[in-house]
Amino acid sequence: AAEKSFGSSFGDKDIVLKTPVVASDQEADETLDEDIAIEDNIISVEDEDIIIKDEDIVEVEDIVIEAIKETPADDILLNDVVDATPKLEGAVSNVTNSTADEDVVDKEEETIVTNVTADIVDQPPISTSSVPATSTTPPPLPDTITTFYVMADAPYTDYERINLMPQHIEELDDNVEFLVHLGDLQWAKVDKCREGAYDEASTIMKKSRIPTFILPGDNDINDCNSMIHGEEMWTKYFALFDKRYDHSLNVTRWGKLNESFSFIHKEVLYLGLNIIGGKPASTSEKSYRHSQHLERIRAVLNNELDDFKVVVLLGHAEPSSHHYDFFGGDSGFISMIKEMGKPTIHFHGDWHAYYEKEAEYGVENYMRISLDGESRAPPILVTIDTSKTNPVKFDRRSGNLEVACCSEGWPRYDGRVVNTPRPN
Repeated sequence: AAEKSFGSSFGDKDIVLKTPVVASDQEADETLDEDIAIEDNIISVEDEDIIIKDEDIVEVEDIVIEAIKETPADDILLNDVVDATPKLEGAVSNVTNSTADEDVVDKEEETIVTNVTADIVDQPPISTSSVPATSTTPPPLPDTITTFYVMADAPYTDYERINLMPQHIEELDDNVEFLVHLGDLQWAKVDKCREGAYDEASTIMKKSRIPTFILPGDNDINDCNSMIHGEEMWTKYFALFDKRYDHSLNVTRWGKLNESFSFIHKEVLYLGLNIIGGKPASTSEKSYRHSQHLERIRAVLNNELDDFKVVVLLGHAEPSSHHYDFFGGDSGFISMIKEMGKPTIHFHGDWHAYYEKEAEYGVENYMRISLDGESRAPPILVTIDTSKTNPVKFDRRSGNLEVACCSEGWPRYDGRVVNTPRPN
């Protein structure tokens, strides 16, 4: 077989390694003049002597590995080299750390490196098929793809607090970018807005390892016997919750309404709003809040329209007559997004059951999703890829929970309109 030499100077001595040939049990090559066999941590070199000084042994590993790299592909069985390399590296490392009385024995024109530690010698050959894959952090998502979780209306019972909701939070994927809880972190009718209920829910949410946003629901504030008490408790335990995390999202808080927020991330505009369900405790406060939200949204659409391709609306309330001043009318949210024309998906809680409404109000670029509540299902996983014409996909993360509209992407542009039944 063709030979190629690799030379390296060790002080006064030279090492010359000829191209190694590693042969499997099934191959018999009678044309080979010289063999380098790596087996059971014994390195044999025929026809060449290697004289290694103690201070130079550390360089053996680089020389042998470089020789293997430059060997013609047809002379090496890759799997055998992979199997042998960990042993070779271990042997060289042990030789490097050995004292001067460790020997390199020249016997029958073979150089045998001994004194390999017994635990390595006694091990069976390493099989690449049995070596587990190295755990690595997934590469960053492309600049067009965002992933996030959404949940709502939990916990409502002690069973949820102790069992279901902590498990859902624990199972969140660390590589997803953020989580939004849409509110109702207690059941005011039972919990009576006691401070312990806020504290217990906050403790659970703090276990989230990814940046987490929390919006208010009616049970957190509006349904308390004292709305002032509800606001105080919500502010103490949930306000500005995302600031607990070191994240790079460029979040804008909305002045006095700092429980609401917006940000643009990877060409998606996120609007997290204090839109709560039920009958408002104060009609004037609700009307002012809704008008301020519309003013802020209008400013974003006017000034940053070219910076996003998709809109995500996040809020607690299922739209009702109490919210017409926000959604309806010529200057309401629905008119804005219809004129804008960009895909807009609206996630909310409040009803505690999952259903889908597409093209509501006759607006084809609007999709509304009601989420499961009371920890019946894990937070849904949303993926938005703005490089696609149907950018929005989501997964309910349970085998028996289906998605009608968006499992393969939305908008679909296939002429269908999806409206799943609203559960009673």
